[in-house]
Amino acid sequence: MRRLGVYHISISHGWQTLEFGVLLIRQLPAYSVLKLDPAGPIPSPPARTDFWSLSSSYDELSLVCMKDQSPTVSVLERSDDWTAFRVAGTMEFTLTGIVAQISQVLADAQLGIFVVSTFDTDYILVNHNDADMAVMQWRESGIEVIEPIHQTARLDFIDMNYELEDLAHNNRDGKLWADDYPTEGDMMIANLLLQAGTQSPPLTCTAFTLRSRSAGLALGGIGFKGEHIDGDFCAMEIGYGLAESVHRQGFGTEAIAGLIEIARERGMTQLCAETDFPNLASQRVLVLNGFNELSRSDTGIWWELSILD
Repeated sequence: MRRLGVYHISISHGWQTLEFGVLLIRQLPAYSVLKLDPAGPIPSPPARTDFWSLSSSYDELSLVCMKDQSPTVSVLERSDDWTAFRVAGTMEFTLTGIVAQISQVLADAQLGIFVVSTFDTDYILVNHNDADMAVMQWRESGIEVIEPIHQTARLDFIDMNYELEDLAHNNRDGKLWADDYPTEGDMMIANLLLQAGTQSPPLTCTAFTLRSRSAGLALGGIGFKGEHIDGDFCAMEIGYGLAESVHRQGFGTEAIAGLIEIARERGMTQLCAETDFPNLASQRVLVLNGFNELSRSDTGIWWELSILD
């Protein structure tokens, strides 16, 4: 049974039945909905944010934003502690019933929501205390929710175990995957994890799918390969791979930086990686993230990084 992917839902609309993929990506749990003084200053969008929306009518000015980015002046009323979910991908205007399907599931469970639509997609806000129940209700109804283990500016780190069998066998049906994803390396890792008997997600995820935060599109994979021991040297080996279509856009550097943060959070103190001699791009990515050349072998170059508090 798939635990992550695009779930196809059919909605009858007159004589026409529309099928669309619904994939909700969980965002940060600390969002706020504010009522602002229409006569006060108009807040400006922050330089970097997950989601920020300002609405104005003849008698009201309201703002939806991350809680720590909310203004402190001209706030008439506020409601804090919302969790935001984004419908992944770009929704055509001709598609109907998407928000209705998503919201009806929560209405049946008597859970309140706040909905904001943009040109490309929809955002569903749920009270933080109801977020886990909302996820459970959606999944039971066939709507999948991705919960990032870690996030960078442009990437979500998703537990690879969620779609391990699909990755291993390159089952692309209904998937939000880049055209050239998964790479051969991703499929190899997925098969190795399946052979090791890890069809169920382990307590600690070691392999991650890299997805675009803006569209939910899977772009590559990254993870911890295991301990590398060479004499007195012992470190956790890392590896990554990206679809060729997203090369030279800085995703590799960003992905490695994110994995370093995960390693730091998990108490790791030493990382290492091996690159082939011709792979100058990966060598540059490692150097940009603070790795130093450790040694050379017949097969390539070993790199190491000491993680400091």
